[in-house]
Amino acid sequence: MDPISNADRLELLLRQKLEERARVQHAQRPPAKPGTQEAAPASGIHALATVDWTDERALRRAIIQNLLADQLGPELINDAQFQQIVSRVTNAIEEDAAAAELLTGVASELRRP
Repeated sequence: MDPISNADRLELLLRQKLEERARVQHAQRPPAKPGTQEAAPASGIHALATVDWTDERALRRAIIQNLLADQLGPELINDAQFQQIVSRVTNAIEEDAAAAELLTGVASELRRP
């Protein structure tokens, strides 16, 4: 059996928290009216493409921040603990070669015109 890395632990913890939050939000949501369709929440990640990024690491961190804020709620962006989590997740991803390569690919795609 392979040992669980810190990145794996972090991924499992984040996944668990996201699932818990989704269950709570789903339970609190009022029932939809028949014949209506909910609009998908707009992701702010595409707005990152409009910024001229000189620091590649800052762009990768911004991507992680936006993804987490989309899942956990945008009201957390100004929370210091949330920013610490974003930093930890970014560091964990950058330490894993495969995950870092995926994140770099996403950043490259955002930079394309």
